[in-house]
Amino acid sequence: MSSPPCVDIAIVNYFSATDVRRCLRQLGAWGHGTVWLIDNSRDAAEFASLRECTQSLPWVRLIDAGANLGFGRACNLAFARSTAPLFLLLNPDARVAPADLLALAQAMRDGPRLAAASPRIYWNEARTFLLPQAFAQTPWTAIGQALGSRSRGLTRWVADRYLATQRQRMASSSSFEADFLAGAVMMLRRDAVQAAGGLFDPDYFMFFEDSDLSLRLRRAGWRLAIVPAASAVHEYRHKPFKADMMAHSRSQYYRKRYPWFHRMSGGLARVDRLARPVPVGRWFETLPSPCRTLAEFTSGTHGAGVIAFSPSMLMMPAIFRPWGEPARCFDEQEWDLLEPGGYVAQLQGADAAAPRRWVHFQRAP
Repeated sequence: MSSPPCVDIAIVNYFSATDVRRCLRQLGAWGHGTVWLIDNSRDAAEFASLRECTQSLPWVRLIDAGANLGFGRACNLAFARSTAPLFLLLNPDARVAPADLLALAQAMRDGPRLAAASPRIYWNEARTFLLPQAFAQTPWTAIGQALGSRSRGLTRWVADRYLATQRQRMASSSSFEADFLAGAVMMLRRDAVQAAGGLFDPDYFMFFEDSDLSLRLRRAGWRLAIVPAASAVHEYRHKPFKADMMAHSRSQYYRKRYPWFHRMSGGLARVDRLARPVPVGRWFETLPSPCRTLAEFTSGTHGAGVIAFSPSMLMMPAIFRPWGEPARCFDEQEWDLLEPGGYVAQLQGADAAAPRRWVHFQRAP
């Protein structure tokens, strides 16, 4: 591999100093650019903790944002100070090794029209579950998700096809194009970003800013890709309390990027009215009581193997076992990563020829 171009990295912190330490440890002595660490916490103790862990790392520049700017505007702050031709967005709870970043940089070098690339991303350190590629954010997917809540059969058929496609794609050894990329681990070409109107739209506080950027890049004639030759870990945790913020950003996104759809749908209100509450008891086998421990979950599912799970009652998107890996029950580390809340899981019993089971369970605190 030829020597890579300069790659700057942006990490936005909001009371995540422990995650930041692990993230920086995995990067090691990054010798190909600057690591910009932007602190949104507005907390003297948090900033002092970050300063203590970076004072011996001359490649890291710590920025006190002075306010909670949100994810996008904090990234913009670092992007404006950087001059590197490649720029990596990296969540504090994501970890990627230097060799994988260099593989991404090489893919960008080999594809001159490639504006952005993400690696294959695992959910956990043991790499026993994969995260799907970013979910498409279009009027058609919004309508499809709303209508999906009306038909169990249709939903399961679509979810099965979606899951099979995701597992096959992520098992690929070759890069493949994507319509949308998530900002947790994403390498960007500066020239492409500038041609598409800049990094993140500052109107977004959090969520959908990466969908907005992905769409702008493609509309400007650039390509996006997943590069399986590189891999990373993102310990994504579902946080139900963020639902209102996500809904607000979703409305912003459609108003900005699909104004005709936003207008015709009454600000998405008509689309949302198409949805129906999923009748959990009729759609799924349900565990009779919340599971506080892995032993309770294992007992309730009779030790069945977990193929995939999702906080969405439509099972999209879903976190899934890699293609070819045998299904097994959660282990303790996997169970500990699950945030309290409701989940749907696709299970496989000891008999691989038997139909897969759809189970709804509550992960208790």
